[in-house]
Amino acid sequence: MSSYRMDNQGLRPTGRGNLLIPILLLWGVGAVLLFSFVWYENGLSDSIKGFYLLPWVAFAGIAVLAPTAYLAYKGRFDPFHPLTFAAWSYVFPAFVVGGVIIAFDLVNPFFMSFIDDPKYNLPLSLVYVAIGFIGLTVGFFLPIGRFISDKIEPRLPKWQWTPHQVWVPGVMLMIAGIGVNLIGFVQGIMGYQRLNEVGIFDASLFFLLTLLSEGSMMLWLAVFGSKEKHGTYYLIFALLVIMIPLRMALLGSRGSLLVSVLIVAMAFQYSGRRLRFRSTVLLGVGLILAVFIGIIYGTSFRNIKGSESRIDAGDYVGQVGATLDYLSTEDPVVLLQSSSQALADRIENLSSLAVVVANYERLAPYEESYRLENNIVNDTLTSFIPRFIWNDKPPTSDARAYSDLYFNYGENSFAISPFGDLVRNFGPIGIPLGMLLLGIYLRIIHATLIDTANPAMWKKVAYFPLLTLVSYEGFYATIFPSIVRTAFILVVSLFLVNLLAKRIKKTS
Repeated sequence: MSSYRMDNQGLRPTGRGNLLIPILLLWGVGAVLLFSFVWYENGLSDSIKGFYLLPWVAFAGIAVLAPTAYLAYKGRFDPFHPLTFAAWSYVFPAFVVGGVIIAFDLVNPFFMSFIDDPKYNLPLSLVYVAIGFIGLTVGFFLPIGRFISDKIEPRLPKWQWTPHQVWVPGVMLMIAGIGVNLIGFVQGIMGYQRLNEVGIFDASLFFLLTLLSEGSMMLWLAVFGSKEKHGTYYLIFALLVIMIPLRMALLGSRGSLLVSVLIVAMAFQYSGRRLRFRSTVLLGVGLILAVFIGIIYGTSFRNIKGSESRIDAGDYVGQVGATLDYLSTEDPVVLLQSSSQALADRIENLSSLAVVVANYERLAPYEESYRLENNIVNDTLTSFIPRFIWNDKPPTSDARAYSDLYFNYGENSFAISPFGDLVRNFGPIGIPLGMLLLGIYLRIIHATLIDTANPAMWKKVAYFPLLTLVSYEGFYATIFPSIVRTAFILVVSLFLVNLLAKRIKKTS
């Protein structure tokens, strides 16, 4: 045990040579800052529109990618390490790549006009992203996360399941998750549709979707970990493969295919198989294809449906058929052009953050009337009370109200990100402190469930929903209430799975 702990203390150098990367990173940050100052003072950016942003993009990029680079240098690269996952799954493409997209004028959202002095507020937004990610990194590597994990881990169940024990429980979890999906779909709270009023069980239904993720992860882990391939194995494999496009088709979401691929990739990584160079390349290609296919289908589906208004289930399924018919007949060049622009618009979220950075002080007096004032504290205190107990509970961080106030368009949900939510609530100082707290949470779940001396399938199953509930696109206010709700569902469902797995073991 002691040797394991010695080898798993995070980014703790064991010799002078290990200081090379941090020193180079510090020199790199210094060089970028110096270059930015010279660039600004000499007016080098005035001759080329948007290029003033590139030094700040580089600064943010270094801050976001530094943890991943260091983990790779130490031979501990894991695409699903919390810091690496946060970087490549959202923060780097949304803000760093997004900054490049803005610099080269590849997108021009209507709300750019809401950003007073873009040459100040866009770089400032990138600085906030960099500071926030540094705070996340510091929080992750503070000893408190490992300390809490060391206190929790010995008290956790010692369940050990084999693949044949989880075939039936995994399918049952998937069936339960699909059932929840269908109920939400019929009620108009899932898929590309929405209701004007919040139902008392809507949030409960939404979080019960965790069951589908649990079942999928459990079965994929069993598929990759199974040494014997028989009829049940191939039947489960076929079910899992069929569910990937089916879920994307019904939800009309541009990200649902990517989520499905992430589950497969994580299960492969944590099933005991080594992620070699070829596997890494295939994973990268698969993720890129998932993004492009999701964008093409999701954009076409939304354009054909026209709005998020609720329609009958039969009509909704008809929209799926109309979308597939359109994709099969449309000119591929036209599809590629429209989808490329949609992809650029979807990836770039720096401008959305800059709208908040530029206007949060001016709009602060109006937030109370939109029920957005102090939403982080208020949501943390009220979100633990179910709506079916408190019928008149105010909406939790209403994305439509936020969009109406900051973007003057309440018919869409614009990205806010934890950085924007923290600066709205607490000012600039809230960004590193809030992200530091989030980093501690990420260290706890990673050290307890993955970087542990006692690995188990159930821990890997629980890790996926606890990792992905942290939305780097949504409100910071909803993260910690979501942790409690998701953890409750995991505890109950995994306990029931273990009861069934034990019975299967006895009868086999």
